[in-house]
Amino acid sequence: MLDDMRLGVATDSVSGSPLERARALLAPRLAIRVLARLRAATLDRALSEGVSPDASPLIAARAAQLNRPSSRTRIAIGLERVALSCERSRGVGSILPARAAVLANRSQIIELARTLRDDCGLYVRGIAMLEATLTDGTGPLYTDRHGEALGRRLKLARIHLAG
Repeated sequence: MLDDMRLGVATDSVSGSPLERARALLAPRLAIRVLARLRAATLDRALSEGVSPDASPLIAARAAQLNRPSSRTRIAIGLERVALSCERSRGVGSILPARAAVLANRSQIIELARTLRDDCGLYVRGIAMLEATLTDGTGPLYTDRHGEALGRRLKLARIHLAG
C-alpha cells in the first residue's frame, strides 16, 4: 500500500493519480468560476479588505482567478497604461486618471507592475487591491488631486502583496 501511494504521488501527471484526483475534487466547479467572474468587483473589494480566500468557494474561485499569471499580467498592463496616461492629451469625454496623482506616484505604479510580472508568490489581497484601484472610478486613482491618497493605497497594496 505504501508503494502504491509513492507511485501515485511520483507520477502525479499520470491520469487518475491521487494528486490529480484531489486537485479535481478541490477545483471550483464551472458555475462557481462563472459566478466569481460576474461578481468580480464585489469579491475583489472583499479580498482587498482582508476576507480570507478560503472563506467561501466563490471567494476562493475569485482569488484563484486573480492570482493566475494572465490576470497578474493584465493588471500590470493596466498599471503601466496608468503610468503613461499623464503623457496623453485629454480628449473631450475621455476619462483618465488624475494626472497629479499619477505623476506623484508614477515610480511606485511602475514598480508594482514589475512586481506583478515577476514569477514569485504574491498574496491575493494585494493583487485584489491593485485590481480595485484600477477599476474603481470613485477611488483615489481618479479623484485624488494631489496623489497622497493614491500613494497610501499603493503602499498598502505593496505591503499586502508581500503578506
